[in-house]
Amino acid sequence: MPVVATHRMADGEYPVLHFFINFCKREDGATAIEYGLIAGLISAALIAGAGSISSNINAVFQFIVDTLAS
Repeated sequence: MPVVATHRMADGEYPVLHFFINFCKREDGATAIEYGLIAGLISAALIAGAGSISSNINAVFQFIVDTLAS
């Protein structure tokens, strides 16, 4: 049988309800999650950009190698 908080605080509120309301009002966690999402999107963009230019960089180095070899 699950434990249910039935005790009331001095002002007549339930402790679990009080905790839940305060938890919903706080914005610290939401800000951290937003910064994490922004960092993830920037990382994904950098990885995608590096993947698209890697073939160009490889072609430049191959041209240099071929030029020096001849």
